[in-house]
Amino acid sequence: MADGPKKPEGMVLDMHVHTSIGSPDSNLTPARVLEAARAVDIDGIVFAEHHADWTEEQLEHFRQESGLFACSAREWETDFGHIIALGLHSDVEAIEQARELRRLTLAEGGLLIMAHPLRFFPSMSNRLFSRQDNPSSLTPEQMAEHPVFELVDAIEVLNYACTEKENQLAQEVARVLGKPGVAGSDAHTYMEVGRCVTIFERVVGSEGELIEELRAGRFRVARRKPDGEYVLLG
Repeated sequence: MADGPKKPEGMVLDMHVHTSIGSPDSNLTPARVLEAARAVDIDGIVFAEHHADWTEEQLEHFRQESGLFACSAREWETDFGHIIALGLHSDVEAIEQARELRRLTLAEGGLLIMAHPLRFFPSMSNRLFSRQDNPSSLTPEQMAEHPVFELVDAIEVLNYACTEKENQLAQEVARVLGKPGVAGSDAHTYMEVGRCVTIFERVVGSEGELIEELRAGRFRVARRKPDGEYVLLG
């Protein structure tokens, strides 16, 4: 029997997964995430919940049961759209201002990722450019002037819940800015886990190492097709 699609070399992480632990709109339990991760043969997950972080006990239980890398992040809804914070563990219930999120995250040595910046563009539902006159006329260079991009360290350029055009625009903005582009599925269901992944050159064993590798840009991003084939970006 012929071999299936080959997994890329490196450590394959889904950087954007939601579960029932901290995201009421997700039907993924930890056990179901584990099944999905094993089914698609990824190496780890960043849980970017909407409303509550995983506790260290929950993470350690998942790591022990799965043998996978796992860390907890948070997708914050701010005045400048949705921003994923890695390494922010202060007991904060709400952060509405992106600049405040930046201040708090930097104070803890964390890192910010702009999530799906061009989702729903150019409609009024896009969080960054809905108030812009004739947003469809904006060039990537003009989009890159939005102040949110000064506050984040990386941009999500592949998100399974976005259209190809929305992802392409995010990629173009990241290139204009010279900022690293990451990928995550934005999974809320079993079949979405691992559909967009970030592939690290080095093995990541902790949240600190993950942040270090993201800052260093030692990674690639890819889509994973239903047949298991990975399509690398660029």
